[in-house]
Amino acid sequence: MWADIYHKLVEIYDIKAVKFLLDVLKILIIAFIGIKFADFLIYRFYKLYSKSKIQLPQRKIDTLTSLTKNAVRYIIYFLAGASILKLFNIDMTSLLAVAGIGSLAIGFGAQNLVKDMISGFFIIFEDQFSVGDYVTINGISGTVEEIGLRVTKIRGFSDGLHIIPNGEIKMVTNLTKDSMMAVVNIAFPIDEDVDKIIEGLQEICEEVKKSRDDLIEGPTVLGITDMQDSKLVIMVYAKTQPMQKWAVERDIRYRVKKMFDQKNISFPYPRTTVILSEKKTN
Repeated sequence: MWADIYHKLVEIYDIKAVKFLLDVLKILIIAFIGIKFADFLIYRFYKLYSKSKIQLPQRKIDTLTSLTKNAVRYIIYFLAGASILKLFNIDMTSLLAVAGIGSLAIGFGAQNLVKDMISGFFIIFEDQFSVGDYVTINGISGTVEEIGLRVTKIRGFSDGLHIIPNGEIKMVTNLTKDSMMAVVNIAFPIDEDVDKIIEGLQEICEEVKKSRDDLIEGPTVLGITDMQDSKLVIMVYAKTQPMQKWAVERDIRYRVKKMFDQKNISFPYPRTTVILSEKKTN
């Protein structure tokens, strides 16, 4: 079947052109299969490594898997490109010689690429963040999905996938590495009984402490932290395990709402005082 198609193409088109196109197609197919096969081998290798006696954190394994796949793809792309250039009778040695002559111009054009790759190396070497970490990079927050030699990909909760060149990463806040601080500010009308509210909040703190296993310290009632025209603010804080800050805050807010309902404590609302005076007439 394939032989018939090949001979038919030869009859219609020039044999050299057909052979050239088929050779290019063959190289691309081999490169595609090579990438898929390499991805499978890399995945299997790190899967087996994760079960060995020398254990690494899963996030570290995911990071190394992503980086290795990325590097192998670059190598395959380079080999495929070199093979296609060879079909044009372009020798890589002579091409590199020409590139050497124009290295100054190429250097200016490729400096961002080199900068990105060097930055990517130091991100991995210094273990700044790993795949699966929740980070804030250049003001963008999300979960790291992939770390490559050139770019880092993080996915936000609702604003899509962010692709950031490694060389553009100026500041990183890793919220997964260490403990986090959960802070809840509870506002209530200034004319409510402060002692009753603090007592209720302390009971909530004890309940939360007994019911959760992701707390390192607290929760603790700090006291009144702000006084405004119509309301007071009391702060409750706790030190939590990585990535548990928001869950603890939600739990505390829910219990505060239930406590306010039970004790008939109202939440503050904007108030406007209007003073009416009668105008005296002679």
